[in-house]
Amino acid sequence: MSTDVRGRSWYHTIDLADGTSTPGVFDHRVVATRVQWPEGLRGGRCLDVGTCDGFWAFEMERRGAAEVVAVDLDDDDRLDGSSDDQRGDAEAGSAHATARGRKFEIARAARGSGAKRIGCSVYDLDPDVHGRFDVVFCGALLLHLRDPVGALERMRAVCSGELVLLECVDAWLDLVAPRVPCAHLSPIVDQWWRVNSAGLRQLLTIAGFDIVWVGRPLFAPFGSWRQWRPKASARSILYSLAAPVLRRHPDAPVLARVAGLALSANLLPVRARPRSDVAGRRAG
Repeated sequence: MSTDVRGRSWYHTIDLADGTSTPGVFDHRVVATRVQWPEGLRGGRCLDVGTCDGFWAFEMERRGAAEVVAVDLDDDDRLDGSSDDQRGDAEAGSAHATARGRKFEIARAARGSGAKRIGCSVYDLDPDVHGRFDVVFCGALLLHLRDPVGALERMRAVCSGELVLLECVDAWLDLVAPRVPCAHLSPIVDQWWRVNSAGLRQLLTIAGFDIVWVGRPLFAPFGSWRQWRPKASARSILYSLAAPVLRRHPDAPVLARVAGLALSANLLPVRARPRSDVAGRRAG
């Protein structure tokens, strides 16, 4: 592992060509095996929306994508913060975005990857500028957005095949209101909405998608660089008991939900296609 990799804080755990991995906050490597990937991925043109360090872009490339484009903001001042406190200092935000883009490039070079990163907001996706994609992937982004429906419409505009979502859903709302589309508004700083599973399905329908597959709720294991440690409580006990098994089996039916309740969230994998009656329309 190079000094350039070791000396940085990473969000994603990413395997590198020398056999080492980046010390990420989250380790999605096993989670990726629980996603039902579309057939159009292999040999297709793929888009990773909100790529951060690039794990999912590199994963699609590893699975046979012919071309991978990754988009994320280069200016953190454009993030959907609800106040100056949420956005933070503009200068610090700009430095953070620069570091995020730099980490993608470090990982790309260390993997010998051909993935391309573009500085772009999800709201600015445009088929006339970016073209269309056989697979559009978006991981845990909607909860950070002021307008998740508008974001999904922009993804639909550039999607000629399938959208793959791996979105954070509210485990408690799934427990108490499993059939009612609803959301927890601003559950923590930097999150706008944490919808339940029914709410995620409804967002996709409103945005012009037909759902073709919904997987089991997943637990996202922490990587070697952990920012979050549960305080001593019943939740921390539940998490501690479930975590060792979930590192190998993130979709274990009962344990994934137990860990989700401990953290108040699960990841839900969903595949959807643009509806034929709206696929040709440009959003907003």
